[in-house]
Amino acid sequence: MPVCRLLLCLLLLVVATTTSAAVSVMDRHTGPLGQAVVYLEDPQQQLDYQQAYQRWLQGDFVPGTDATLTFGIGGASVWLLLELDNTTPLTQFRHLLLDTPWIDEVHFHVFRHGVEISRWITGDNYPFTGRSQLQTGFVKSLELRPGLTQVLIHASTPDPMLVPLRVMDDAELMDFSLRRVFTYGLGYGFLLALIFYNTALYFGIRDRRYLLYALYLSVFTIANFSYTGHGFAWLWPESVEWQRWAQPLLMISFGCAGLLFATTFLDMRRHWRPAYRAAVVSVVLVLLAFTLSLVLQNQPMALLVAFVFMLVFTLLMLLMGLYRVRQGSVSARFYLAAVVFGAVGTLVTTLSVWGALPSSEWTFRAAEMGMLVEATLLALALASRIRRAQQRQQQAELAANTDSLTQLNNRRALYQRAETFWGVAERRKVPLSVVVLDIDHFKDFNDTYGHAFGDAVLQRLGQCIRENIREQDLAARWGGEEFIILMPNTTLDKAVTFAGRLLEVLRNTLMEYEGERVQITASFGVAQIERQDLNLDDLIQRADQALYQAKHEGRNRVCSCGQM
Repeated sequence: MPVCRLLLCLLLLVVATTTSAAVSVMDRHTGPLGQAVVYLEDPQQQLDYQQAYQRWLQGDFVPGTDATLTFGIGGASVWLLLELDNTTPLTQFRHLLLDTPWIDEVHFHVFRHGVEISRWITGDNYPFTGRSQLQTGFVKSLELRPGLTQVLIHASTPDPMLVPLRVMDDAELMDFSLRRVFTYGLGYGFLLALIFYNTALYFGIRDRRYLLYALYLSVFTIANFSYTGHGFAWLWPESVEWQRWAQPLLMISFGCAGLLFATTFLDMRRHWRPAYRAAVVSVVLVLLAFTLSLVLQNQPMALLVAFVFMLVFTLLMLLMGLYRVRQGSVSARFYLAAVVFGAVGTLVTTLSVWGALPSSEWTFRAAEMGMLVEATLLALALASRIRRAQQRQQQAELAANTDSLTQLNNRRALYQRAETFWGVAERRKVPLSVVVLDIDHFKDFNDTYGHAFGDAVLQRLGQCIRENIREQDLAARWGGEEFIILMPNTTLDKAVTFAGRLLEVLRNTLMEYEGERVQITASFGVAQIERQDLNLDDLIQRADQALYQAKHEGRNRVCSCGQM
């Protein structure tokens, strides 16, 4: 007796592992029902639906262990059976969604009491026409009478075999579809905005990095549109042959566009030639391999080539970023952070679709989410290039407008900025004064103490001017030892007072040369704008005349045009 009981327990255990409990259609199911499914792999496709159903009755099917069942890549063929239980006395209407858009052949057979009551043959090998564009997967509507109903599904494809099955009522299916459409639309809208923005930047500044980045984003968007089934639903619903080859071709195109952008953005040809060559060789080899698969009409080979290239592409993108970061490239830091997100997303999606990782909604869309983060960070990287270019331009303009010795404006900058002062004075009839000063006996300083000392004198005078002028004043080195200070909204008297204060500062400034103290003095000429002044040169000329008067009177003094 104990032996019989043990054998009975073992028999029950075996039966339990080859059957699966029926799914109640009255329960709300929030995710895929892979663990309620039993399946039988048929790689040679030797079974018809009746034989497959008999094999299920015999207990030959294996229970699913994951919410989403995966069967790898390269010509998988599988029979799946989901048993649904209507525990109410009324007929219930439900929808069975196989949420993978790229399966070539999908056959639904509905059984009740061992008799087939309906069937639907669909798949990627058939035009999309007649299916709802809100759903890129395959939806079988079910009329479920009280009791048990079995849905037998045959799925076959050379693409990655991913089988997420969901059961929903009308409201749940509509809610699921609208959420999908909204989230995909949000992502595609963001990518399109970046594409148009970077394209516009290219035409504005003619930097091809922005055009290549726009190309990279465009190819990803099209590839993702195809990969998620939206391309077949919206763009080419009748092009079955194109749908067969679109995915491997677009995946390869995405990788090629990414490597083209990365090698250009990071300037790999100049900074790391071996990586540049590796990228070129990878692109050439993958294009040759895909062309061969196309000639041989071997779609599984094309898919394998595409998925392997995705892994190589991800590795190269990361290595190039790491290398340039180690070289100290600022842009490469943004690039590397971006590529890490994109690479992780692409890797997770690739491995989950391939069957190496458990599949879910998050892993299925990991590439898309990673790419959105990558696109944002790369946009910041490109923006940082613009910012640094603007900073370099500003620095160059500042250097071009600044006297390197005194750190005051030079003559060029004075003329550029004085236009504003002159225009305000003429329009508003407000005073504008100019102070011209010249270092006394500067030639003697150079002859006696040397040019280095003369330069030190000019630097000290520049410092004195910067420390004593107002924020709105404009000071410049006019040439040699002569300086100009333009004073807006300042009368002649006030300008003369300012010049006197600056003169006292200079009188109290002593320079040392080999233990000897040397006093610096200067002569000042001051003038205020008058009607006869047609331009700034006329005003400066009158201030010069006052300066010559100060020199004539013995130097080290201030003279104004009104005093002459």
